[in-house]
Amino acid sequence: MHLIESYATNCGLKIDKPEIFEKFFPLSFDKYVTFETSLDPARDYDYWLDVISTILPELEKNGIVIVQLGKRGSKHVQPCASAIGITNRNQEAYIIKNSLLHFGVDGYLSQLAGAYDKKTVCLYSNNNKNDIKPYWGDPEKQILIESDRGGKKPSFASTENPKTINMIKPEVISEAISKLL
Repeated sequence: MHLIESYATNCGLKIDKPEIFEKFFPLSFDKYVTFETSLDPARDYDYWLDVISTILPELEKNGIVIVQLGKRGSKHVQPCASAIGITNRNQEAYIIKNSLLHFGVDGYLSQLAGAYDKKTVCLYSNNNKNDIKPYWGDPEKQILIESDRGGKKPSFASTENPKTINMIKPEVISEAISKLL
């Protein structure tokens, strides 16, 4: 059961498409993709630079910029344009709504991308992807990558040793982004 269905059942509420209030955020470019890392140690993927390095030449050739979103304290991955810690939820909604694609770890922004039916590449490590994947949006526009746990169930822990998210190969992520773009 998806997490949102569990909440709705327990609260006696009906699930409906969310209403999202966007707030303008100035960007000096029109074509971009959004990207988010995580502050949660178990979901902090160590190979984002490898992914970025692989996709960047093709993105630059097509005039596409990578905008990194996230909470204050998130690691900035060069050479992404950083909006880390300087946007609020409404501005993040505006940025994602106008993006070509969103990629990163599971969380609020991947749900937001789903609500806007954006192309999405999302990584899952310490949770079952079917329980927390984007609830809204066309599944054909979503590539959800779950780490190989060797047949084990997810830990649900905020800290893992070794981190299962790092078992996802950077080339798998790069290929998924390229396929959707």
